[in-house]
Amino acid sequence: MPVLTDPQGWFTVQVPDGWALATEDSVTTLRRPDGSGIVYLSGARHSRGRQQSFGGADFLARFLRSLGLEVDEEAIASAAGPGCRIYSHRRSTSAADWWFWSVTDDETALLISYARPMGAEGDVEEVDGMVRSVRLYHSAPVH
Repeated sequence: MPVLTDPQGWFTVQVPDGWALATEDSVTTLRRPDGSGIVYLSGARHSRGRQQSFGGADFLARFLRSLGLEVDEEAIASAAGPGCRIYSHRRSTSAADWWFWSVTDDETALLISYARPMGAEGDVEEVDGMVRSVRLYHSAPVH
């Protein structure tokens, strides 16, 4: 399975074979081989190092509000990942299913969203595997 490495060294993520990758303006898109789904990835790092709740449920809720989606923090699920926390929310419309994640270690936050046409099947496990494969890397201490 290919590994996507962030050009700034903030994260890595495993990508299933056959998914097409493209990066523009710090946003990476990953397209399913059949073109029926797309993942968007964008990372951020807190300029003052680790900050409690950076990338947490409130962070994801603010991101969703910026997209015009009103979501209470209580509607955002959380889970532990390897050296990180994973926050998630799902939204369905008449046209598409959407999943949103924030993966954080309090210094680096990776926003991930996935959209697929309504009725498409069989790929959520692959995307969930990508999210669970995320590894975040801390900044080097300044002396």
